[in-house]
Amino acid sequence: MDTLSRATLEKIGYTGYVLPADAPEKVLQFGEGNFLRAFVDRYFDIANELTGWNGRIVMVQPISGNYGFADGINAQDDLYTVLVRGKQDGETVDETRLISSCSRCVNPYRAEDYAEIMKLAVSDDLEIIVSNTTEAGIAYDDTCKADDEPPASFPAKLAQVLHARYAAGKPGVIVLSCELIDHNGAELLRIVKKHIEDWGWESDFDTWLDNECTFCTTLVDTIVPGRIRDAAEAARVAERLGYDDPFLAVREPFQMWGIQGDESLAEKLPFVKAGLPGVFVTPDVTPYKKRKVRILNGAHTCFVPGAWLGGFDIVRDCMHDEVVSGFMNKMLYSEVIPTLAADLDVEDCKQFASAVQNRFDNPFIDHQLLSICLNSTAKWRARDLPTLKDYVAAEGKLPRCLATSLATLIAFYTTGMSGREADGLHLRRPDGAAYVAQDDAFVLDYYAEHEGDADADLVHGVLTNEQMWGEDLTAIAGLEDFVASQLAVARTQGAKAAYAAALVE
Repeated sequence: MDTLSRATLEKIGYTGYVLPADAPEKVLQFGEGNFLRAFVDRYFDIANELTGWNGRIVMVQPISGNYGFADGINAQDDLYTVLVRGKQDGETVDETRLISSCSRCVNPYRAEDYAEIMKLAVSDDLEIIVSNTTEAGIAYDDTCKADDEPPASFPAKLAQVLHARYAAGKPGVIVLSCELIDHNGAELLRIVKKHIEDWGWESDFDTWLDNECTFCTTLVDTIVPGRIRDAAEAARVAERLGYDDPFLAVREPFQMWGIQGDESLAEKLPFVKAGLPGVFVTPDVTPYKKRKVRILNGAHTCFVPGAWLGGFDIVRDCMHDEVVSGFMNKMLYSEVIPTLAADLDVEDCKQFASAVQNRFDNPFIDHQLLSICLNSTAKWRARDLPTLKDYVAAEGKLPRCLATSLATLIAFYTTGMSGREADGLHLRRPDGAAYVAQDDAFVLDYYAEHEGDADADLVHGVLTNEQMWGEDLTAIAGLEDFVASQLAVARTQGAKAAYAAALVE
């Protein structure tokens, strides 16, 4: 079977949408990973088809090495396939789209490719710069110099590109940062300006950035597992497509891209102007970040450690268990969503929670519970503790599910412990399955040192550990006694019994 390319599409008689190969390059994209290709570049591709925006994307590898990626995807004319697979509104979705919005992938660590990037920097066609260089990508690196070709960090590369554009007298661009850090656009601009200061560049360039460019803070949300790992399934998909595609990417149906800005920005973004689902411009993405963290991420951290102890291995199976799914839903609808009413529309939050249930029940993704449990202490502190405190302040009582999740979290770090090793705490759940709990060293050390503590003593020690929580949680009325009682249930009857008890008022 032939590998995907424009020639292959002609050979098999493909009749779907394909952007012309000579369309102008309007987007410079730092990052070439599965997320950008399956999410952002798919948005551009659909917008091209629906609006005639007619813009192609130049992908830039953000780090050195991996020369094979650029060469490989360029060899297939930068065409690739996205499979959208999962559940939406309770129905199974399995859709295919050929993506033709990318023109080429360049590696700036090759001299000829670096020159191409700087040529694009001053192009009259360039309108938008997109990035997803991971959370570590937006970071200041004082070793980067103005004349590095290229500098090591992404912000320094961006500073060079924008300075070249300014020096050429070209108009500014829109910068869409998709890294998962708070205020990503503002932080990226801050670091770019730090490089301007370090490198002694013109103050007029600083002014040009403020007046001509738009650095957008954004919030992205979709799950992109990447390639199909099962060889037999990959072969079936290739047969269905009529070609091999080593750069095929799988993603879930749910998608959200909130972009902070005004109505004038919405008019400039083709996928927003086209009215595509899940993407919107808003004056402030903060409430949507809060919704995502407290509902989606908070649900994971709340039920997963106890579900693992209860004998489950993947998220999907949890959604088909009456007790575990009931525990999660009570937590979301009765404890989390009421605390969001001041900032967000309650019905919108309920729809988001319903979408979360569909996402967790994705028949195409085996999301391992243990992978979610990594660093659960910091996750519970960031995702679930604020909701617990808000609920107590509003209702004057404990949220039973959230408080129970703290008890099962403690059980997760102490069940069947056999020792503290370099890779984490070695433990064994009640059915005999061995596991390794991984977290910050001080968290693991604490549990190892207090392995033999009685339930009440252990709970008191954990809740008063301000290094874990940033405060003394025993100050929350009734929490210590409730957590100790639920920990006893989890240890004697199992975590599911503790979840079941939480469902009873």
